[in-house]
Amino acid sequence: MGKAHDPHTTLHDPLIGGWQAALAEAWDAYLHGSYPIGAVIVDGGGQLLARGRNRLGEERRVDGVISGHELAHAEINALLNLPGTPRPECQSWTVLTTVEPCPQCAGAIAMSGLRAVAYAAPDPWGGCTRLLTADAYVQKKGIRVGRAPEAVQRLALRLMVHAIVEEGRGERGAVLHSFAAAHPDDVALAEALYEAGTLRALRDRRAPLADALAVLA
Repeated sequence: MGKAHDPHTTLHDPLIGGWQAALAEAWDAYLHGSYPIGAVIVDGGGQLLARGRNRLGEERRVDGVISGHELAHAEINALLNLPGTPRPECQSWTVLTTVEPCPQCAGAIAMSGLRAVAYAAPDPWGGCTRLLTADAYVQKKGIRVGRAPEAVQRLALRLMVHAIVEEGRGERGAVLHSFAAAHPDDVALAEALYEAGTLRALRDRRAPLADALAVLA
């Protein structure tokens, strides 16, 4: 994931509270049997406005949040959690998500009125932030794309890869291969954690986020 990140820089990042909330949503998603992806929306000062998590593995529901449905992604649920998107105020808000948005979520962000998104883990398989900067129509909106601090990137990536490994190498083999090609060390760590059953044990006892971050780090 590149050079080592200075932890003091991470702690003083103005959005670190938002990133902690996004990671908490990702861990909660994993505890509920969904992909460990979390998203929050913060205002220009970093204040938390809304939060959401992936709910694909949960009972079907479309009522305030979406679960058990192909649309039940973290960014979609975070956007749904907003009471409104007043213009021009919402144009200074940012979606913070633990994994690079897919085409569905990138499109939803583009059409939401918000003008900034930042993500932690890159997604070499389904990530589509290029839609926000390369598409002729969306490009006119001037959406800013940023990244999480490197420490957050590593944590989110390892948690996501662990979920892919846990799901199995059959149907998801090509997905895992795409991550392994880009981030071999992080995939190796995730596989070791899977073989040891570490994260599954934490899930079984509903351990707090801090315990998960300690082993992922």
